[in-house]
Amino acid sequence: MSAFYPGAHGVEDLWRLLVADGSAPASGTGPPPGGLGDIEVDVARFGIPPAQAASMARLQLLMVEAARQCLDDATGARADRGRTDVVVGTCLGLDRQYANALRVDGARYARDLTKVLADGTWRDTGIDARAAGQELNDALSRRLGASPHDRVGEMASTIPARIASAFKLRGRTLAVESADATSYLALAHAVDSLRAGLAEAVLVVVGQRDEGRFARRALAAKGFAARPGEAGAGDAPVLTEGLGALLLKRRTTAERDGDRVYASVLDCALRHEARPGTFRYSLSAA
Repeated sequence: MSAFYPGAHGVEDLWRLLVADGSAPASGTGPPPGGLGDIEVDVARFGIPPAQAASMARLQLLMVEAARQCLDDATGARADRGRTDVVVGTCLGLDRQYANALRVDGARYARDLTKVLADGTWRDTGIDARAAGQELNDALSRRLGASPHDRVGEMASTIPARIASAFKLRGRTLAVESADATSYLALAHAVDSLRAGLAEAVLVVVGQRDEGRFARRALAAKGFAARPGEAGAGDAPVLTEGLGALLLKRRTTAERDGDRVYASVLDCALRHEARPGTFRYSLSAA
C-alpha cells in the first residue's frame, strides 16, 4: 500500500488520521496538513527525461511515486512482472490539460490582438501590432510551457503505461473513470481479473488533485462540489485531493511470494441500474 493525502504522506500517517477521527497528526508524527504540492518526485530514478517531465501532469508524477512506494511495501521477491496489470483511476482534469487549453486559447487571443492593433484606429499610437502579439504568445509559452510531449502528457491513459514502463510490469494497462465511484470501479476490475486468472497481480493507483478553480467552478455549476466554507456549499459534496495505491494478489499467490498481507477482499460486485433520462450513475444502495 501507499498513500498521499493532505496531512498524511504515507500509510502510517493516514492510519493516524483515521484513528484520530480526522484530526491533524500529532506534532512530530507526520507532515503538516496541506495539499500535495510539497511531495518531491525524483523523475530521474524512473528514467523520465527532463523534457518529458515538464510536460507530464503533476498527478502522473505523483502516481508513479505512489506506485514505487506501494511496490517497495510489498516484500515478496517472486512477483511475476510479466503478469502484473496496472489499473489507474482518476477523474476531473489534469493540470496539463488546463495549461494546454489556456495556451491554445491564448494564441487565438494573441492573433485577435494583433488584428485589433493593426486596425487604423491604432496606427498612430506607435504600437507594433505584430511584436505585441508575438510578445503575448512568448509570455504564454513561458508561463504555461510548450513541447512536443504536451498532448501525451495530458492523457490519463499514459499514466498506467508510464508506471508499467518504469517498473517493467508487462501485464495489461488500463485507465478508468467513473466520477466519485472511480476507486471502486478500479478495485472491482482488479478483483475480477484475479478471479478469472487473467493476472497474477494488479497494481491499482487511484486519486485526483484539486487543480484549481476551473474544475471547482464546473462542478459547482452542476451542484456537485464546493469547497468547505464557501457560499452555497450546503450539503454538496466537497472536492478534495489525494491518491493511494494497492497491490492486489490472490491470497495463495501472496503467501507464496512472502508478501505482507494487510487485508483480504472477500467480495466485490458492480451493478448496472438502467434508468433512462439520468445523466449520472444510481445512488441507491448496492
